Amino acid sequence: MLLLALVGCSHKPEPLSPIVPEKRDQCLLASNPSEHTETLTVALAGPVDLAHALNPTNDSERLLFRQGTPTLVRLDCLGNVHPSLAESWQKSADGQEWTFTLGEGAQFVGVPVTAVQVAATLMRPDAKARGIDSAVYLDDRRVRVRLHNARDTLPRLFAEPALAMAGVLASVGGPVKRFVVSRPARRPIIDFEVAENGDVRDAIDRGADLAVTRDPAIVEYVAGRPEFETYPLPWSVTYILLQPAGAQSLAVTGDSVRRSLAGDAVRAEARPAEPPFWWDSLAGCAGGTDSEGQQLTASRIVYPREDEVARGLAERLVALAGTGTSLRAAGLGPAEFSAALRDGTERGLVIAVPRESLAPCRDASGWPSGASIQPLIDTRARAIVRRGSPALAVDWDGTVRVLP
Repeated sequence: MLLLALVGCSHKPEPLSPIVPEKRDQCLLASNPSEHTETLTVALAGPVDLAHALNPTNDSERLLFRQGTPTLVRLDCLGNVHPSLAESWQKSADGQEWTFTLGEGAQFVGVPVTAVQVAATLMRPDAKARGIDSAVYLDDRRVRVRLHNARDTLPRLFAEPALAMAGVLASVGGPVKRFVVSRPARRPIIDFEVAENGDVRDAIDRGADLAVTRDPAIVEYVAGRPEFETYPLPWSVTYILLQPAGAQSLAVTGDSVRRSLAGDAVRAEARPAEPPFWWDSLAGCAGGTDSEGQQLTASRIVYPREDEVARGLAERLVALAGTGTSLRAAGLGPAEFSAALRDGTERGLVIAVPRESLAPCRDASGWPSGASIQPLIDTRARAIVRRGSPALAVDWDGTVRVLP
């Protein structure tokens, strides 16, 4: 459906006033079809690694890969299911089997997609871990998928990024600075550029049409400029405090504490975390990593070193614990943080998790068994859109998608 080519390159404000589209179109961002251009330029605020195509780790990776890794269906910000590779679907009487019919002319990387290819995609190990028992092709356009258990009345699971057609993208790894997405027989071509130091203001001034940011200072930078519209995206990330079994509890569940964390502990648009929380329904999942028998050896609250919001939360939690404790905050690199999560020997871990999950058991599979989870804050991004840009839609997880 989409062709992604790598292009080698080196290289507290006042409260925000939301601009909300009309309710009937609240998953669409305004555009002027008469002014559509041949190319849409997108400024990415975070790093991108092609090896993360099936499991994006930040807003920039989600924005890029959503344009180049099609799934069977698309799920909008209200939870409505739309055709993507599949034009129609049918559910079996027992609720565990779905038959998908691919659309006429369904394509990926410029060549037709067949049910054989889709079945192979849905039988990848990670796909099976998300609840798929089997996938078989019936003919060139139909594939039948059987799940471990009955799901809801709509095929929402099949909008999950891990079930996307992404073999070509996932085969190339390493950090990059620029991408071009060419969509055969369709416009616009999408030109992505990773901003230096995560600051998209220079790219905006050079003519970028779209930027997604969680930095209120950047939103304030374009406020009042008539060539831009700014849209609040859905609350899409929840920060939690995860404490391994046996760790002395940190009392941060009070509403006043959460309001304080959201109001002045972080440099982001935030609110106290609001239920429902998808991890409350993990009772039927297989256990996470086994930390039973591990001894707590640290008096630290750890967080991913590159996550400034997590840093602010960890430091405030340490302050709330009082000066009479030996507790301290520590930022860890990716490998160190993964090991800390796996081993379960830290006092607590501040983690950013998706506010919505289409596969809860899989998304929580790396958490220590028996860990306690305390929700802290929700955050959201804003889309900065140049007037006259092509039609844009907002997906279930707050990611912006360019429509045909």
